[in-house]
Amino acid sequence: AGGTRPTVQHYYVVEPHNPHHHSMKWLGHVVAPLISVVIFTLLPPVKNAINTTLMGVFRDLGRVKARKRRLANSGAVVGYNPNVTNWDILFRRDDPLEGINFDDDDKQAGGKTTYTVSELAEYGDGSEGRPILLGIFGRIYDVSAGAKFYGEDGNYHMFAGNDVTRALSTGCKETECLVRSTEGLSKKQINEGKRWLSFFQLHDKYPFVGHLEEESREDWLEELIESAMKDKGEKGPPIMPKLP
Repeated sequence: AGGTRPTVQHYYVVEPHNPHHHSMKWLGHVVAPLISVVIFTLLPPVKNAINTTLMGVFRDLGRVKARKRRLANSGAVVGYNPNVTNWDILFRRDDPLEGINFDDDDKQAGGKTTYTVSELAEYGDGSEGRPILLGIFGRIYDVSAGAKFYGEDGNYHMFAGNDVTRALSTGCKETECLVRSTEGLSKKQINEGKRWLSFFQLHDKYPFVGHLEEESREDWLEELIESAMKDKGEKGPPIMPKLP
């Protein structure tokens, strides 16, 4: 009972000196922030590319559905080349503006409204019972029937009351893209814009209701004609639809 207590020995492990430890730690503090900066720099273009792809898929599915509805309702598909199949639309092998005739709209132009940019924003925002209006290449469509997309809780609510030519051409939904300008856009982006114009023009639930103010309308028309001429340069002069 009165024996001697056992001696407790403490052992300490001494790590060998690693000359790279501090340098690696320092690199971690420097490289991680740089990687973050690169990611956030690249994120908007990547995000826009994803948006463009997804929006394009749903748009072309919508074009196919609208085509079927028109065929069922009228027995003829106005604005579509009969030689173009649904697969051509989905794989984007068709000319989206071929066969579209805007003359019927122009004949009724007297009963349509011409909006300024501020008027479109004020009267087409979908708030307090107002319609949801959006423009593309200066043509205004009432998309109130698509409130689940363009209404207050929709993924594209920011489009309401704006000309979204640039946004739909590029997949960008930021405020600076909610404009009519196509300056600096590539041929591929302009073609995306054309497909959206076709989508709204031929959609049986999104009626054409007017034009954006006259300014620069001739400019975008010339852009479409020039683009079509480049696309069909080896096939002779293009036959373009009459546009406002």
